[in-house]
Amino acid sequence: MKDFHISSSSKELSAVLADYVAHLSSQAIAERGVFTIALSGGSCLDHLAKGLVALSLLGKLDWSAWQVFWADERCVPLDSSLSNYAAAQIHLFRHLNIPKGKIHPVDTSLPPEAAAKAYAGTLAEVFNCREGELPRFDLILLGVGEDGHTASLFPEHPLLMESNRWVGLVLDSPKPPPERITLTLPVINNAANISFVATGKSKAKITAKAFKPTSNHIELPVQMVKPAKGEIFWFMDTKAAKNIGLD
Repeated sequence: MKDFHISSSSKELSAVLADYVAHLSSQAIAERGVFTIALSGGSCLDHLAKGLVALSLLGKLDWSAWQVFWADERCVPLDSSLSNYAAAQIHLFRHLNIPKGKIHPVDTSLPPEAAAKAYAGTLAEVFNCREGELPRFDLILLGVGEDGHTASLFPEHPLLMESNRWVGLVLDSPKPPPERITLTLPVINNAANISFVATGKSKAKITAKAFKPTSNHIELPVQMVKPAKGEIFWFMDTKAAKNIGLD
């Protein structure tokens, strides 16, 4: 299932996104005592941080029950301005009481291949996966690029065909930096909930494509996000949503 919310302002989008995450968090914690989430960087993180920090001030969420991962990460030091972890640390974590041991950054001090392997090991440990099982996130938060990429899964990249590995290694990203670590489609499509955040007129063309069924054309990465037993929810502003054909 694919659903959406169109906001008229950045402030509204942040608030609605935060309420959505808060609902999923409360539901998961009530059922299992834990909330597992994979973050993305960019405008996704920016909107989430603004909304969640406001909720934090009201004391609405049990941050101690969160387990936080990343949908993708650049192979740069964790204190680099290009690091998704660094951005989350600045804009989100310093305002919330999430235990440090429950925040799981990619170990970018390792060589990229070793970092990907280690990250897959962390997933297996935290999710306590049995043989043949995939990690099942309560929520994976994703952005979408103008070229249709999501996480660090780029159009026509061999990783789109990955069916076994949970964590993929990108050495040739068309956007710098070239080396990245990313969750693969099997893990993404096993999530209980996936939310996309798209804002600005530059995203209008790609959101229109994402909402149209594919025919004989090659699917873009964003179109390949199809959870088998999960929900997709889009958060957009009016500029990004202007071409999705709701009239």
